[in-house]
Amino acid sequence: MKYLALVISLIATAWAVPIYAQMPAINLRGVDEALIVEPTQVMVLGTAHLAAFDNVEPRHIDSLLDRLAVYNPQAITIEGVPGETCEMMRAYPSEYAAALDSYCTDVAPFRAESAMNAAEAAARVRALLGDWPSTPAPAERRSLAAAFLAAGEPYSALVQWWQLDQAERRSGDGLGMASVAYLENRATSMNESTQIAARLAARLGLERVFTADDHSSDLVLKPHGLALWARMREIWDTNDPSSKDGYVQAENDIVAGDILAAYRFYNSPETQRQAINNDFRKAMNDSEGAQFGRAYNSWYQVRNLRMVSNVVAAGATVPGGRVLSVVGASHKPYFEAYLDMMHDIELISTDTILN
Repeated sequence: MKYLALVISLIATAWAVPIYAQMPAINLRGVDEALIVEPTQVMVLGTAHLAAFDNVEPRHIDSLLDRLAVYNPQAITIEGVPGETCEMMRAYPSEYAAALDSYCTDVAPFRAESAMNAAEAAARVRALLGDWPSTPAPAERRSLAAAFLAAGEPYSALVQWWQLDQAERRSGDGLGMASVAYLENRATSMNESTQIAARLAARLGLERVFTADDHSSDLVLKPHGLALWARMREIWDTNDPSSKDGYVQAENDIVAGDILAAYRFYNSPETQRQAINNDFRKAMNDSEGAQFGRAYNSWYQVRNLRMVSNVVAAGATVPGGRVLSVVGASHKPYFEAYLDMMHDIELISTDTILN
C-alpha cells in the first residue's frame, strides 16, 4: 500500500509541474552578427497570377522588367514545381494525381525527342552547366534547352530559347518538333514565371530560373477531401467584400500600363497584413467540426517552408550575390519571415525598385 501511495504521489507531483512556453535559445532574425563575409541578398517580389487576367499582354510589364534589371539578380526563383518533385509525385499517382495535372508539364514528348529519361536529363543539365562556356554556341543552347525540357524544367528551357537568334530557334541537338512547338507556345503564355522571371533571366544573360514551388505538401490536405474546401469557402465568405477593391484596382492598373502601381499594392505591408488576416488567421481559428481551417493553415505553412528551402538552395549558387524570388503575393510574408531566419541572407525591400 505504501508503494502504491508513493506512485500516486509521484504522478500527482508530475502533473503539477507547470509547463512554460520555450523561447528560442538564439534569435536568428536578421543577418547573423557573426557573419564576416557578404550576405546573400534576397528580394521577394509578390505577384498576381497574371494568367487569371484578361487583356494583359507582355508589353504591360516592360516597365517592371526595367526596374528589376536594375536590381540585377544573379539567380531567379519562380513558383513552379521542380522537375525532380514532379518525378516523385509521378511515382505516387494515387496521392498526387490532381497536383500532377495542375502543376507538372507532360514531358514524355520531350524525352522521346531527346532520348533522355528524367535522371539522364537532370545529369545532363548539371554536366552542361558545370562546363558552360562564356559564349555558348547555338547548338549548345539547344542541347541545354532539350535537357531542361526532359528534366521537367520548361521555364529554364525558355531562358535558353530566348537567348538564341531567331534563325537558331529551330529543331536539332535534342529538340524535336514537339519541343519547338511547346517553347514557341510557352513564350507567348501570359504568366509571371514566363513574362517576368524567364524574360528577365534571358535579358540578364542568366542560364536558368530555379523552380521553388512545392506540392508534396498536398498530402496534408489529402485526408479531408472536398469538405475542406467547402469549409474554406464559408470562412472566406465572412470577409468584407470591400477587401477585394484593391485587387480590382491593381488589375485595372496593369491593363492601363501602370504595372508599378499594381505591384506596389501587391507588395505593400498593408496588403500583406490584410491577406493574412482575411485568410490564414481566420483559418487557424477554425474550431468547428474537423477544424478544416487548421489543416488548410498547416498545409500552407508546410508548403512555404519547403518552398523557402528551394530559394535558399538557389541562393547557395551565388553566395554573397543577389536573388530575386517571384512568387504569388500571399506567399510573400511567409517567405520573408522564414528567409529572415537564415544566417547569411539579407532581405531587400521591393521598395528598392518599385518606388
